[in-house]
Amino acid sequence: MSAPALPDLVVMQLWLHVGWALVLAGGGAAVLAQLSMPLLFRRVIALVLGLWVLMPGNLSPAFWLGLAFQAPSVLGALACAYVGWAALRPTVARAAETAARPLRWEAGLVVCGVLLGWALLLDTFAQLPSALYPLGFGQAVLLALSVVAVLPLLQVGAVRRVGAWLAPVALALFVLLRLPTGNAFDAVLDPWLWVALHAVALRWLYCHWKIKG
Repeated sequence: MSAPALPDLVVMQLWLHVGWALVLAGGGAAVLAQLSMPLLFRRVIALVLGLWVLMPGNLSPAFWLGLAFQAPSVLGALACAYVGWAALRPTVARAAETAARPLRWEAGLVVCGVLLGWALLLDTFAQLPSALYPLGFGQAVLLALSVVAVLPLLQVGAVRRVGAWLAPVALALFVLLRLPTGNAFDAVLDPWLWVALHAVALRWLYCHWKIKG
């Protein structure tokens, strides 16, 4: 059995900073969007957060976040960047996008992410018949994840939505750079993204129940 392809150490260190910069800047922008704050101030704060994380050594939050949580998944970082970009758009455009109902492919990817996270959690506690996580270093899992990521693009109108490209781009970066750990599962899911997917699913269920009620 061949050894798994791992990312270069320099690339791993670079991604630790870039990944957390996208997460904190994008997440910060999304939180600030809920406050009555001028758009320019929100953009400046998000920029400062991103540049702060890019600082070298223990002056950067990435150093401490890396010690506690390691590097974020590529998909998680891209999703935060997308959410932050959407939050920093003018109010009218952001409101129109927020009001749009989720497409089937969006709901499907959220469900897949939630289920995969539960499977990996059970694997962590050795509750599955065979180990699941090591399979992420192989080609079969990468192929399966790629199919799941690309299928939504076949839905009408999906190719024009930025969110539909997040998972394929994340897997493309994984193929090129093996980020963040050389395991395909880590490229598309991390604990924080998994928790966020639960929140998204619960919000959609609540909105659906409210409309039906």
